[in-house]
Amino acid sequence: MAEFKQLKVDFPIPKMLQNDIDALEEGIKNNVSYIDCLQCEVWSSARSLDDEEKEKLIIDYYCRRRW
Repeated sequence: MAEFKQLKVDFPIPKMLQNDIDALEEGIKNNVSYIDCLQCEVWSSARSLDDEEKEKLIIDYYCRRRW
Protein backbone atom coordinates (compact mmCIF):
# COMPACT_ATOMS: atom_id res chain seq x y z
CA MET A 1 0.00 0.00 0.00
CA ALA A 2 1.03 3.59 -0.56
CA GLU A 3 2.73 5.54 2.20
CA PHE A 4 0.49 8.31 3.48
CA LYS A 5 1.63 11.86 2.76
CA GLN A 6 -0.62 14.87 2.99
CA LEU A 7 -1.14 16.58 -0.34
CA LYS A 8 0.49 20.00 -0.68
CA VAL A 9 -2.00 22.47 -2.15
CA ASP A 10 -1.89 26.18 -2.93
CA PHE A 11 -5.30 26.96 -1.43
CA PRO A 12 -6.57 27.03 2.17
CA ILE A 13 -8.03 23.81 3.49
CA PRO A 14 -11.13 24.34 5.68
CA LYS A 15 -10.66 23.28 9.29
CA MET A 16 -13.27 20.50 9.14
CA LEU A 17 -11.63 19.01 6.04
CA GLN A 18 -8.17 19.25 7.61
CA ASN A 19 -9.47 17.49 10.73
CA ASP A 20 -10.84 14.66 8.56
CA ILE A 21 -7.55 14.39 6.64
CA ASP A 22 -5.66 14.24 9.96
CA ALA A 23 -8.03 11.53 11.21
CA LEU A 24 -7.44 9.55 8.01
CA GLU A 25 -3.69 9.86 8.48
CA GLU A 26 -3.95 8.65 12.09
CA GLY A 27 -6.18 5.77 11.07
CA ILE A 28 -3.70 4.66 8.44
CA LYS A 29 -0.76 4.93 10.83
CA ASN A 30 -2.68 2.87 13.40
CA ASN A 31 -3.87 0.34 10.81
CA VAL A 32 -7.55 0.66 11.73
CA SER A 33 -10.15 -1.44 9.96
CA TYR A 34 -12.40 1.50 9.04
CA ILE A 35 -10.20 3.40 6.56
CA ASP A 36 -13.11 3.45 4.11
CA CYS A 37 -15.25 5.33 6.66
CA LEU A 38 -12.48 7.86 7.21
CA GLN A 39 -12.19 8.34 3.45
CA CYS A 40 -15.95 8.94 3.27
CA GLU A 41 -15.57 11.68 5.89
CA VAL A 42 -12.86 13.34 3.79
CA TRP A 43 -15.05 13.00 0.70
CA SER A 44 -17.99 14.60 2.48
CA SER A 45 -15.90 17.49 3.82
CA ALA A 46 -14.27 18.07 0.43
CA ARG A 47 -17.72 18.68 -1.02
CA SER A 48 -17.75 21.97 0.92
CA LEU A 49 -14.90 23.43 -1.15
CA ASP A 50 -15.80 26.38 -3.35
CA ASP A 51 -14.28 24.98 -6.53
CA GLU A 52 -14.96 21.70 -8.35
CA GLU A 53 -11.31 21.29 -9.37
CA LYS A 54 -10.12 21.63 -5.76
CA GLU A 55 -12.81 19.19 -4.64
CA LYS A 56 -11.79 16.68 -7.31
CA LEU A 57 -8.10 17.03 -6.41
CA ILE A 58 -8.76 16.26 -2.73
CA ILE A 59 -11.18 13.40 -3.43
CA ASP A 60 -8.91 11.81 -6.03
CA TYR A 61 -5.88 11.99 -3.76
CA TYR A 62 -7.38 10.89 -0.44
CA CYS A 63 -10.43 8.84 -1.39
CA ARG A 64 -9.69 7.03 -4.63
CA ARG A 65 -6.57 5.25 -3.58
CA ARG A 66 -5.89 2.36 -1.29
CA TRP A 67 -3.99 3.28 1.83
